[in-house]
Amino acid sequence: KATVSVLNWGPRTPTNMASDDEPRPLAALPKADLHLHLEGAMRYSTLVELCRHHGVPVPRDTRGRRFDGFGEFVATYVAACEVLRDAADLQRLVLEVAEDARASGAVWIEPALSITVYADRFGGVAPTFRILAAAAEAAERMTGVGIGYIIACERHAPMAEAEALAAFVRDEAPEVAINGRRALVGFGLHGSEAGFPPAPFEGVFRTACAGTGIASLPHAGEIAPDPGLGSGAASVRDAMRVLKAKRVGHGVLAHGDEAVLREAAAGCVCFDVCVTSNVLLSVVADAASHPLPALLAHGVPCSLGSDDPLLFGASLLDEYTTCRTALALPDAVLAACARASLEYSCAPTALIEAGVQGVTAWLDGEPAAA
Repeated sequence: KATVSVLNWGPRTPTNMASDDEPRPLAALPKADLHLHLEGAMRYSTLVELCRHHGVPVPRDTRGRRFDGFGEFVATYVAACEVLRDAADLQRLVLEVAEDARASGAVWIEPALSITVYADRFGGVAPTFRILAAAAEAAERMTGVGIGYIIACERHAPMAEAEALAAFVRDEAPEVAINGRRALVGFGLHGSEAGFPPAPFEGVFRTACAGTGIASLPHAGEIAPDPGLGSGAASVRDAMRVLKAKRVGHGVLAHGDEAVLREAAAGCVCFDVCVTSNVLLSVVADAASHPLPALLAHGVPCSLGSDDPLLFGASLLDEYTTCRTALALPDAVLAACARASLEYSCAPTALIEAGVQGVTAWLDGEPAAA
């Protein structure tokens, strides 16, 4: 994959930007959501309904509000997981996430699973994953949106849990399919980075990813692992070097470290960036000050992701809209992000090629294919 370079965005002309009166419709731009947590993408209305059905207290509606800290975020997320009590809940969740992705113009999504939080209710990780794969098969047929799952270990959980997940990814997950292809495409690392740098997880990622065809997709560079200057960039560096990351979830704290950005650009490591999430978790002061333009200017390929729409209130389409308005990214750059989301995805080759062709057609002002 070629490194995306947007050092020269160029003038706002018909070749790279629609007129102010007729901006290109962002929903028509083919794209993938590579940074999306399945449980955190539940519709709030569904959450309320399931809470009442299962007798679970309705958690605070946090959409559009700043969190006081990562701990509050985790508490709300875990509360959402509590309503996943039977197979019908999982099936509904997967279908609605796919429907919402389609409304944003996504043709492929890679939902990450916090499967260990609720797997015991379904007999363990393996049975739960099979239910989710069957739900994805049905959702693909109903929406046309392709789905590949990411299983992630949690930084704060016992290492034995991460090792068990990695063994499942290596030994059992390859047998589970979505419409004839592997259901699992990636292995991730989630949770607050504070006190949990990537290096201790090297063996776990080797088990899950080395020689298995499973992509290494850790989060890094969102919340610095320690108070030391530059630890956020070091986390991104170690995700690339130690965990052999194909993509890095967030990566924004690499901003300002020229060496790490050069390494990401040279290695074609994509940063899956979530602007709204970064604002509401106070990673950045506001959307206008987000370092996404600087990352792109350094040649780092970046996709845009919705992260947790349930908690933050922003869809994938909202993320593109924010980048157009608050960051003033021209359509050529938005198209580059959409193209990166497809080219750095784990989608089937035919889907990637068709999506990239659609991005080119969108930028050229051609009507979408029927």
